[in-house]
This record gives sequence, structure tokens and C-alpha cells, in this order.
Amino acid sequence: KIEIMKAIKYFVLGAMISISAPTFAQEVDYGTALGPVTQALKSNSAESAVLVKNYLKEYKKNPEAVIALGNSYLAVKNVDKAGEMADLALSKAKKDLKIQAQAYILKGDIEALKDESGNGGGAASHYATAMSLDPKNPQAYTRYASIYRKINPKLVEETYAKLKQEIPDYPIDAEAGHSFFSANKFDKAYENFAKCKTSDLDEGKLVEYVISAIQLRKYSEGLKIANAGSVKFPKNLTFKQLGLWSAVETSQFDEAVKIAEQFMQMEGVKNSTDYTYYGKALLGVQRYNDALVQFNKALEVDANAVEALRKNSEAYTGLGNTDKALEYSELYMKKNPNATPSDYGKLANIYVEKGNYDKALAIYDQMAEKYPSINTWAYTVAASVANKSGKADVSASYNQKIVDVLGNKTGLDADETGYLKTALSLLGYYYWGEKENLEAAKPYYEMLIKLDPEDKNAKAALGIE
Repeated sequence: KIEIMKAIKYFVLGAMISISAPTFAQEVDYGTALGPVTQALKSNSAESAVLVKNYLKEYKKNPEAVIALGNSYLAVKNVDKAGEMADLALSKAKKDLKIQAQAYILKGDIEALKDESGNGGGAASHYATAMSLDPKNPQAYTRYASIYRKINPKLVEETYAKLKQEIPDYPIDAEAGHSFFSANKFDKAYENFAKCKTSDLDEGKLVEYVISAIQLRKYSEGLKIANAGSVKFPKNLTFKQLGLWSAVETSQFDEAVKIAEQFMQMEGVKNSTDYTYYGKALLGVQRYNDALVQFNKALEVDANAVEALRKNSEAYTGLGNTDKALEYSELYMKKNPNATPSDYGKLANIYVEKGNYDKALAIYDQMAEKYPSINTWAYTVAASVANKSGKADVSASYNQKIVDVLGNKTGLDADETGYLKTALSLLGYYYWGEKENLEAAKPYYEMLIKLDPEDKNAKAALGIE
């Protein structure tokens, strides 16, 4: 599964500054003068105080220049000085509502950085003020929406709808998708990205779009998005990576192998999951030895890559090497605390194929204990395995467990009814046919006749014509 960085509180501070910077950079005079000031602040230079003093001496009356300095302070998390610049700018722009809006956006950014409660109330109020002062400033809307993206998705949608009314050409859906993605609201992120033309999305948002699709298990769509991203941004490793994953998950193994071959030739770090998916693709086209190479690479990167262990077992099974298949299956079960019933079943099947029935039965016992909801299924299969091994008494004991669990249960579903009928029939035969004890068999046939009035053996045992 793909994890989203929790470090994003409301929005990335760097992104805020970069969004604000172009507006101020249009003024080449103060923009040029601000460069050395910003660098001095970032490096905590002793000269920064003098540079700031000289800058303000020249541009103190220009509120845009003052706000630009405030953003530089904010970039180094000096919220007190940033706040002073916001207030100074407001005092110099009493008649310019657009500049006031920019100052309130800065004040909102400051509050967002300071906020420890996570409710964002202080920041939101400043962004709301900026929206009312300058309804055409998209930053005010996107900042406001970013505050509520986790706690009030409906308000976020309403905010973007207002922005669309004010600026019809603004890429609302893409921004909304990004906002919801940052809040791990992948369904809403996907919904908004899907309204956009893939060709109109920038590199970062395309990555977010494909991740959202994969998080929702929309692998077919994820593959299409990843392929489009690879064409548009051929040097971006992520599109090939996620394209490989999506192709494997949709069982498009030929395409997955093709993508993987390109992906592995690209510069960049490959993780154990990448090698495992490449191995899965090769497994899908029955290139078992090549698949083993990739699964072993995954294990070299991460010795606890349990999926690679499981798939190694499948590859060896494909090669007919049951000893190796069993070795890796046992390793997988040992290292994976989250093994599924299917995993247990596969391991038991390998034991059966090797004729090690006792170990197979032990696996089914573990399944019944670990997964009570499927215990009667496990007992049913175990009874069949025991019977196959010639252990009639052991088989009967598993069938008895089924009767003990289901015999007095009300509201049996179709599967449970089937398991119970089979167990009763086999137990009846066991006592009547194997043990030649009709009296011991009758209670089972009496239960069976209630479930299946036409069962021939039950009718014969009970003397029913």
C-alpha cells in the first residue's frame, strides 16, 4: 500500500511561498533587492539585520514589497517578523483591497504554521477575510479549502465552486483533487482529477491522480493514467513504477513485463516491492526462472519481503519443485503474521501433494483455530484429507467437529447446510459401514433426514420406505 506523508499539516510551506512569489517577482526592483535578504535569512547570516533595514528603508512604503519580505521571514519560520510585515503592509494599503487580501493571506499562512490544535480556525478566518476583500484572488480560496479538506469536505467543494464562479478558467478541479489528495481523501481526489483532461494536469497532480486510482483499487484506470504520465513525463520513474503495479493487478502480464523492462533500465532506486511486481509479471507469463531472479532481488533489498517469499513458492511450484515450494511457503508463513486462509490452504496443499498428511491436517487445525468463521470449512477439507490418507477414524473426528459446531445452530446458510449434511452422511456411513454399528449411526441419519428427507442411506438406515 502507498503511504501519504503525514508531515503535510495544511499545505506545504514551500508551496505556499512559491505560489506567492511570482506575484511579487513581477516588481523587478524590490524582487532583485529581496534576493540577498532572503538568502541571508535562510543562512542565518549576521548581515541579515542590516540587509533587512536597508531593504525596508527603500521599500517600506510599498506594501507588496513588505509582504514579500514577510513571506521570506515565514520561509525561515520567523512568524513574529512575518506578522509584523503583514501588519505594516495593511497600514500602507488602507485603500487597496487587493493588497490587503495578500496581507491577510500572509497572516493566514502565519497562523497555519503556528497552529498546534489542528483545527485551523485562526488561519481560516484570515483566508475568509482575503476572499471577501479580493474575490478574484485564487490563493485565498485554495488556502481556505486546504484548512478544511480533512474535517469538512463539503465546505471544500463549496469553496471551490465559489472560486469557479469568480474565475471560470481557473483549474478548480485539479486544485480540488490536489487538496483532497493531501488530506488522504482519495475518493474525492480521484473524483475531481477525473473531471480534468489528463493532458492538462501537471506532473505532480498526475502522480497524485494515479496514486488515488490505485488506493481505490481502480487499477485499470491507474494503468491508463500511468501510461499517459509516462508519455508526457518520460523521465519520471513513478509513472513506470505505478504502471507496472497496475498492469500486474489487472493481470495484463505481457504489458507489465514490457513496462518493467523499461522501468528497470531507468535511473533511480528500486525497492523490494518493485522487484516483487516484476517477478509477478514474469510469473504471469510463466517465465518461472526469471521470476525467481526478481523475487530474490526483492529479498536482497528486504529480507522480510514476505510477498516475495510467497511468490517464490509459486514459482517453484510452477517448475515442479515441490521441495523448494514447501521451503519458501513455510518461510512465508513463519515471517508473515498476517497470513490469510488462502495462504494456509496453499501450504496444506503442498503437504498433501508430498504425501505429508499429518502436517497438512495440522495446518487445517491452525486455520480452524485462527479463523473461527471458516472452521467448519477447514474441518470439511481436513476430513477429506484424512480419508484420502486412509485414516477413517481421524476423518470421522473432523466430521464430528462439524456436527458439534453446526448441529444445534439455527439459521444455517447454504454453505453451512452443505457442510453439515456431508458430515452427517459420512458419519452415518462410518458407523454403519465401517464399524457395522447401525445403532451408533442412527442419530446422525435422524439429523440428516430432517435436512434432506430424500437421502437414500438415511431412509434405509431408519427403515423409511
